[in-house]
Amino acid sequence: MKKTAVVLSTVGISLALGLSGCSSNANSPSTSSPSPSGSGVGTVLPPIMITKAESITVKVGDYLNVTTPNVTKVSTDNASVLDISQPHSDGSAQFNGGAKVVGPGKANLVVYGGITNLELYSVSVTATG
Repeated sequence: MKKTAVVLSTVGISLALGLSGCSSNANSPSTSSPSPSGSGVGTVLPPIMITKAESITVKVGDYLNVTTPNVTKVSTDNASVLDISQPHSDGSAQFNGGAKVVGPGKANLVVYGGITNLELYSVSVTATG
């Protein structure tokens, strides 16, 4: 009987200590969401949709998403401003062509398409730091 009481007492103390880590203190409220950091690091903005010839101003870190149908390729005249990604399929999904803005400056994003792979339009991009 004494052995059972010791085991039950040990289990009870272990359980109480384990649960005390889950209790809240009146001096330190518990929250389920992280506090905002104010620095903006980690904020993801939606891509800028490209559908026609135009002049745009963007920021380094922005993404350009070419949503025009039947695009076969995209190119740039300044790879230090735009990092190009070609339209492609991985077998389960279709991916649009586009670019990531990687540096400040000016560049042209040229969009090609159709059966003949001719230039459809060009976008004049000015990127700011």
